[in-house]
Amino acid sequence: MTRAKRVPVWGAGLIVALLGWSVGFQTPGPGVDPSWNAGLAMAIDQGLHFGKEVVYTYGPLGFLQSRLVFFGGLGILSFLYAAILYVLFCLGLVWALGRAMPLLAAAVVAFFVLGWLPMPLLEVGLLTAVFGCFWLLKEERAPRALDAFVLAAAVFAAPAALIKLSTGPLVAVVFLLALLGARAGARRIVAYVVIFAALALALWLATGQRLGDLPAFVGHTVEIASGYSSAMLRSTEVAPWKVIAAVAAAILSGLALVGAAWITGRGRGRASRRAGVAIAALVSFAIYKEGVVRIDAGHLTVVFADAAVLWVAVAAAAPSAVWRRLLLVAAAAVFAISLPVRPAGLETRFDPVANLRFAVDQARTLFSPGRLATVTADGRAAMQLTYELAPPGLAALRGHTVAVEPWEVGAAWAYELDWQPLPVFQNYSAYTSALDRLNAAAAEDPGGPERILRQNTQVVQPEFPGADLDDRFPGWDPPEQTRAVLCNFAPLYTDERWQVLGRLPASRCGAARVIGTVEAAAGEAVTVPTPQARQVVFVRIAGAGVEGLERVQAFLFHAGSRHAVINGDTRYRLVPETAGDGLLLRAAPGIVEPGPFDPVPEAATLAVEGGSDRLTYTFYAMSVRR
Repeated sequence: MTRAKRVPVWGAGLIVALLGWSVGFQTPGPGVDPSWNAGLAMAIDQGLHFGKEVVYTYGPLGFLQSRLVFFGGLGILSFLYAAILYVLFCLGLVWALGRAMPLLAAAVVAFFVLGWLPMPLLEVGLLTAVFGCFWLLKEERAPRALDAFVLAAAVFAAPAALIKLSTGPLVAVVFLLALLGARAGARRIVAYVVIFAALALALWLATGQRLGDLPAFVGHTVEIASGYSSAMLRSTEVAPWKVIAAVAAAILSGLALVGAAWITGRGRGRASRRAGVAIAALVSFAIYKEGVVRIDAGHLTVVFADAAVLWVAVAAAAPSAVWRRLLLVAAAAVFAISLPVRPAGLETRFDPVANLRFAVDQARTLFSPGRLATVTADGRAAMQLTYELAPPGLAALRGHTVAVEPWEVGAAWAYELDWQPLPVFQNYSAYTSALDRLNAAAAEDPGGPERILRQNTQVVQPEFPGADLDDRFPGWDPPEQTRAVLCNFAPLYTDERWQVLGRLPASRCGAARVIGTVEAAAGEAVTVPTPQARQVVFVRIAGAGVEGLERVQAFLFHAGSRHAVINGDTRYRLVPETAGDGLLLRAAPGIVEPGPFDPVPEAATLAVEGGSDRLTYTFYAMSVRR
C-alpha cells in the first residue's frame, strides 16, 4: 500500500485547503457592493431590526458572507465562518474527485480546481451542502451515520437560512430531500426539522431580532425576490449572441445534469434516485437564476463554475467508475464555457507557497487586535479620501440620525455617523410598490432619519455610465419615496459631490389632485401638463407593469425592458413595478434646486416603450410650499 493511500480523505482535503488558501480579511472600500456590506454590518452593530428597519436580500447573518472588516468582532466571525465553509468545501471536493481517481491525483486536481474557481463569489455553502447530500445518497448508511448527518445538517443549514435569502433556505431543503432519499425515517426527519427551526430561531434572537418581525421579514424578502427579475437590467457588456449562447448552455447543463442524476441513480433505490434528481434540479435552477437575471462577465463565470461543481457532486454518487469519469469530463466542459468571458482581473491561485504565506498572515491578523484595527482604520481613511465630504456638509450631519442615498451607505461608516436608514437602504432595490411605500413611510415618519446625505454618483464614485443604476432616472428610484423626501426634507448644504437634506417640522406638500388622464399606444408621446405656481406634476402609469405570460418569462428568465422617453430624445430605464407609484415630471420654478440632485426631469412630453400596447397616464398636481 502506498503512502498516498494511507492518507485519509479528510487529511488530503485539509492539505489541499491549506495549499490553496483564499480566505482572508479585506479592507473596506467605497462602491455599491462594499456599501451594502457596510449596511449589513452596521445594522447588526446598531441592533437594527430586519424586516422592519432593514430590508434587503440578506438576513441578520448576512454580514458573515463578507470579508470586509467594518467592525473587529463581526470581522472575526465572518472570517471564521468563511474559513470553516472553505475547508468543508475542500473536503467535499477531494472526496468527490477521489471517487473517480486515486486520492493523490484527486488532491492535485482539487488544488488546480480551487485555483481556477472564483471562490469569493462561489455559492460555497450551497455546494458544500450538495456534496454532503450526495455522500448520504451514495449508499446505505448506518443508523449512527444518519444521526450524525441529522445534527450536522441542521447546524449547517440554520445560519445559512439567515445569511443569503435567495439560496440560504435552499440549503435546508436539499438536506431534507437527502434525508427523505436515504429513508432516514420519520423520527430523524422530524428531529432535523425541529433542530433546524430551533437553531434558526435562536440565531434570529441572538442577533437582536424580534420574534414579531418574522412575518415582515419573510414578506419583504419575497417582495425583493419577486421584483428582481423585472427590475434589474441585463448587462450590455456581453455580446447578445454570447448571452443567448450562455443561457442556452446553462439550461442544457441543468437538464443534462438532471438526466445524469436519474440515470446514475438507478442502482441506489427509488427514494434515493428521486432525491438526487430533485436536488440536482432545484440547485441547477437556483444557479441558473443567479446567472441569467443580470448577465455580465462576472455572473456568467460564477454560474458555470457553480454548475461545474454541481456536476462533480453528482458524479461522486454515480454507481461505476466509468460514469464518474464521464460526469467529471462533463464538469470540465461546463466550466470551460465560462473561460471566454472570464473577467481579466479575476485572480488564480496556483502558487502553494504564496497561498500558505497568505494563510499564515491571515492567522496572525485573526489573533492580533492591532492588525485587525489597522485593516479597519486603513479602510476608513481611504474611503474618506474618496468621498471628500466637506467640513460644512459633515457639520450638518453631526448630532443627527442620517440616511444615505442612493447607495453609498459606506459613507455613514467612514465618517462614523449615526446611521438610521430607510428600510431598503440602497434604494435602487425598492423596486416594487410595497417596498417603495415602505421607504416613503419611513421618510414621512417624524421619527425617521433627521438628515439625508445624497451622493452625486457621477463624481464621488463613478461606477455606471449614468447618474443611476441601469440608466434609470434618480428621481424615480423609487418614485413614492422621492416625493416623500421632497415633501418632508429641504437642502441644508449642497456642493458638487454631496447634498445634505434636513427634516422639516411638517410636510410642505398639499394633497395631490388629478388634473388629466390620457390613453396612448406604447411609444406614443403624450403632453405633460404645465404646473402652476408652487406645484409639481407627477404621473401614475397603468399598463407598464409585468402581467400575464410575461410573469412566467420573468420567473424563468427576465422581464422585458421598459423605457421612458422624455422630451422626445432622453431615454431612461423604467422599473415596471413602480411605474404606477407617481413619477415626478415637472416642477414650478423655485421648488427644487437645479443640478445633479434635482429629482424632477422637467418633461414636457413623455412616452413609454415596452409593457402593454395601450397605456393610461393619470397626471396629478401637488402644491409644495417653499
